[in-house]
Parts: sequence; structure tokens; C-alpha cells
Amino acid sequence: MRSLAFLFREFLRGLSTNRFLHFTYGAQVTISLLVLGIFFVLLVGAAVMWGKLGQSMEIHLFLDDSISAQQNLQLQDTLEAIPHVTQVRHRSKDEALAIFSERNSAIPLEDLLEDNPLPASFILNVDRPANIASVVQQCEGLPGVVNIRYGAQVLDRYLKVLLILSLVCLVTMTLLIVFTYSSINNIIALSIYARRTEIRIMQLVGATWWFIRWPFLFEGVFFGAAGGLVALVIIWLLMAMMGEALRLSDLTELMPGLGVTVGQLLLGLSCLLLGLGAAVGFFGSLKTVNAFLAREADAQLDAVKVRQMTR
Repeated sequence: MRSLAFLFREFLRGLSTNRFLHFTYGAQVTISLLVLGIFFVLLVGAAVMWGKLGQSMEIHLFLDDSISAQQNLQLQDTLEAIPHVTQVRHRSKDEALAIFSERNSAIPLEDLLEDNPLPASFILNVDRPANIASVVQQCEGLPGVVNIRYGAQVLDRYLKVLLILSLVCLVTMTLLIVFTYSSINNIIALSIYARRTEIRIMQLVGATWWFIRWPFLFEGVFFGAAGGLVALVIIWLLMAMMGEALRLSDLTELMPGLGVTVGQLLLGLSCLLLGLGAAVGFFGSLKTVNAFLAREADAQLDAVKVRQMTR
């Protein structure tokens, strides 16, 4: 118990030294984790956009006018049996003309057209955009289908944009983790330099390496977790201040399709920032302390060799 109290006091002493530099490096950790959290939200937003695209993208199968009612039913059953098709709707010639008239109200269609030239169609919805091309391929050549439209160019553009956004987010998040690691290394190196004399005295009196390490490990975990907590609070405040434009309630209906809820999204963000900050703080400080202790051990060994040679 006394050892724990001593280690905790040493940890607090480390925080009290060089406060300005500690604050500077701590701010760097916080900023890195803040931007990391923002890019994590962007990644989730990209996934939501992908899910929304899958729900809104429709495949239109235009039918031959000579197709019979029985063939219509058989074709609908065939379409509903295709994997990844979530919904099949039939649009008659009259419904197609009514929609066209509504969208082009300035054109007097009744005076220009004696017969309805618009074909009947089936409208398909697919579970994910990645499966649209496969569904279209299975629909080609079906009896009664004369043409297929599904916005291939729009789909390709969305796919490229989302892919680029995802890659940029992943690369940026990796770089930010490296920056966080580097900042915590600087913090611990600063603390070790300020207390190097005490560390040498502790080594001389027989303190173990782990006994020397723990105050610095506490310090690294503290800066990492504290930076993650501050970044998490800032992100929540930013979302709240943005109001309806970025309110997560807009994503509530799409989250179940992604396998998560809004609460799970926020929990994941919390675990990412706090857990990653603490982990990077622990391993970053461990590496820095080990490097210093190894140098000290080598220096002491060299000193012993020199004394032996001079006898």
C-alpha cells in the first residue's frame, strides 16, 4: 500500500514539473485525438451514405406491351426470388403516364397523345449498392423485359467518392495515432529528463525497473485518456451546437441497417478515444522509459569497466 501511495505521489510530482511544456504536449495529444474522432464520425457518415444510397437506388425494368397478365405475375415471382432484392413494385402504363404528366405539367399531353406510349415496368430495390450490378445482370434476358435503367453512372460516382473518403479517413487516422504516440513520448521524455537524478539514485538503492517505470506509465496513460476525454466532450458539444443539420436523429433509421444504433455509435466513439488514448499513452511511455533505463544500464556498465581497467 505504501508503494502505491509513493508511486502516486511520484506521478503527481511529475505532473507538477514543467507545467507549460506538459500543457503544450497535452494539447497536441488532445488535438490529435479530436481530429481522429471527427474522422471516425466521417467514416460512419460514409457508411450511412452508402446505406442510404442502397435504399434509394432503384432498378427500373421496362416491359414489352405484349406481355400478358400471367406472364406479369410469373416475372414478379422471378424477380422477388433474386438474391439481394428487397422490394418489387409494378408500375402500369397509366401510372407511368400520370407520373410523367405530374412532372411535366406544362405539357398538354392529352391533346398530343392518343395512345399511351410509356411502357409498364417493375421497380426493384436492393439491400446494398454493391449488389445492384449483380441483380441487373440476373434481370437481363428475362422474358418480357425490353430495357433496364438503374443509374450506373451515379452509382459509380458515389462509389468512387465514398471510397476516396474512406481511404482519406483511414490514412489520416493512422497518421494521427502516430502523432499522438510521438507527443506522449515527448511528454515522458521531458519528465524523465527533469527527474533523471532521482532515477539514478533509485537505481543505486536497488529499485527495480518496474518500480521506476510505473509513475511514468501513469503519466502517459493520464495524458492519453485525458486528451481522449476532452476530445470526446468537444465532439459532443460540436454536434449539439450544429443543431438539426448534424443531429444524429437523422441517422436513427439507417443505423439498424448498418448493424449499430446511435447509442452504440457514441459508445464506440468513447471507447475509441479513451481506449486508444490510454493504450497509446501506456505503450509510448513504456518505450521511452525502457530506452532511458537501457541507456543508463549501459552507461553504468561502461563505468564499471573503466574502473576495472584503471585499477
